[in-house]
Amino acid sequence: MVSAGIILGIVGSLVGQAWGSVLGTAVLLGVFGTYNNILKRNTGIVSGLVAGGLIGLFIAILSFAWGGEIESILHGAYFGLVRGLVIGVVVGLLTKAPADKGDKWYTKLFLVVGSTAVGALLGGGVGLVTGIILGLILYLAGGALLALLLGGIVGGYLGSYYCTRQATLIGVGSGAGLGLLSVLLKGALAGIVLGGMAGALTPMLLVASIGAYGGLTSRGVRAMLVEAAEAPAEMIQQGAVPFLAPAIVVGIIVGAAASGTEGVLALTISLALIGMMLGVLGELEGRPNNKVTMRKMIELVIIGSDDWPVDEVKNRVIGTHRKTAVTGAAVGMGVGMISAALGIILGQILLLLIQNNL
Repeated sequence: MVSAGIILGIVGSLVGQAWGSVLGTAVLLGVFGTYNNILKRNTGIVSGLVAGGLIGLFIAILSFAWGGEIESILHGAYFGLVRGLVIGVVVGLLTKAPADKGDKWYTKLFLVVGSTAVGALLGGGVGLVTGIILGLILYLAGGALLALLLGGIVGGYLGSYYCTRQATLIGVGSGAGLGLLSVLLKGALAGIVLGGMAGALTPMLLVASIGAYGGLTSRGVRAMLVEAAEAPAEMIQQGAVPFLAPAIVVGIIVGAAASGTEGVLALTISLALIGMMLGVLGELEGRPNNKVTMRKMIELVIIGSDDWPVDEVKNRVIGTHRKTAVTGAAVGMGVGMISAALGIILGQILLLLIQNNL
């Protein structure tokens, strides 16, 4: 925990996000401390924290070195498309279908090219939609209203997972409020939140268009509208993890890249949190080997299980282990703030050394 806090503090200091590193580390290690106290084994959350953080830091550094920010709505489309294609190609290569021993060279080549092409198509599609939406929010006169609408739609459909009107309305209100708050706060938080929402919207738009086409060709315009509205909810209720998880992660990466240097810290913390939660899920599912590596994390997100025990993750914290969880969270947040502050000091010393040598 101390090591993670110091590293994040150094990163925050180097990118000019000292306060952000303190708050972000406190949240991250607060969650870590919570589950570290209530799980029998912590192999999954420790390895997930490390693997996710390293992936996030690596991608963030590449995005920063690549440079550029969204300059217009059209540029937003290009910005997201290119980054989505790159992410898709890398993921396609890592998760390619394995060849059998007796396969010919052209069969092996086909598997590599096919996996890469599918990854590029999916990643590019999510990146394109995310870039367009971010461009519209940034440069359209009613950008804040669009963010409000985006959050309400995504939150409402996610809330429909519980098949109750109350859960759907809570999802609409929470999502809309989070989207509007992100626009008002701006910066890396807006990129992460709005990028994730735009990524989640992409598979929803896809199934809505399929439903609309089916309704139009079979029963007319009215059926088209009904099918388009109901299709995303049906997808989520039937198990949408394989569709939503990759799209949300790609959206988060594109959104973080759009926020410039601020996205370096935010993306590192976000993917560290995702990796850690994959470790929690694996522990709750009883996996005998629950070590989360960088490759395994990508595979779990892209081709993981059809459904994740989200309710069990929540109930494990608020149930009989509530006091233990609260104690772990308090310890984690305290260690996070202190160690991040130490990392900030080390980062400032490092900057001074670099400046003096130059």
